[in-house]
Amino acid sequence: MQGSRDIWQDIPELIAGCIDRLGSGEFYPRFFQMMKTLAQIDQYMVFEFSPNGDYATCRLAHNVDRPDQGLELASLYLDGAYLDDPMLKELKESVLSQTDVSPYRLLEKRELPHVYRRRFFNVPNFDTKFSLVVLDRESQHIFYVNFYSKKEDGFAEGQLDSLKLISSLIGSLLLKHFRDERKQRGVIKSLLASGLSEREAQICNMILKGHTAKSIGNELGLSESTITTYKKRAFKKLQINRKSELVRFV
Repeated sequence: MQGSRDIWQDIPELIAGCIDRLGSGEFYPRFFQMMKTLAQIDQYMVFEFSPNGDYATCRLAHNVDRPDQGLELASLYLDGAYLDDPMLKELKESVLSQTDVSPYRLLEKRELPHVYRRRFFNVPNFDTKFSLVVLDRESQHIFYVNFYSKKEDGFAEGQLDSLKLISSLIGSLLLKHFRDERKQRGVIKSLLASGLSEREAQICNMILKGHTAKSIGNELGLSESTITTYKKRAFKKLQINRKSELVRFV
């Protein structure tokens, strides 16, 4: 890990990179790069819960060394194990009683019940996790964010300080990304349902974001003329002629 001075020199640019890709799949590699600068994280997990508990889903499951294991653990957790998670209950109560975002906690596996510890810490060989919760005040949904470390000593003191210092920003970035991601999925689904191909829907979505044919081509690695062809084909299917009509259609 870099020295603390180097970390904070790099962070503004890394944050800007995350903001630039909010709502898209390209957000995650940039987010992981930013987090790697702060601490050695071996697994990322984010779960979303509705206020009355009738909705629970995984928004991010990324095990750095074993992606398949991350998905298995997320599925097992949502299968009812979250009801036995002592930190989730504590953090939910904490965030619901405050006006600010991102209460956080550090948990070591020895603090957990045996069965829970064996499933979610011993088997994947995790020792410590740093957790925070973020309340989406629009929907009242709670996002439960977890960063796991395999190191026997857990997160180093400097890493833990960095995570605490930037926890509110981490929570805000993820919340904004999930909101935008959901909106983008809605746009794409609407365009696909109207008969567009995936590529045509993707390009129309980028047009709605303000991209030009040239910038879309640069982003997707396609020529400007190819983008123009996709755009004409999509507009013909939608029976529209200009961007303003695309905005109204969506």
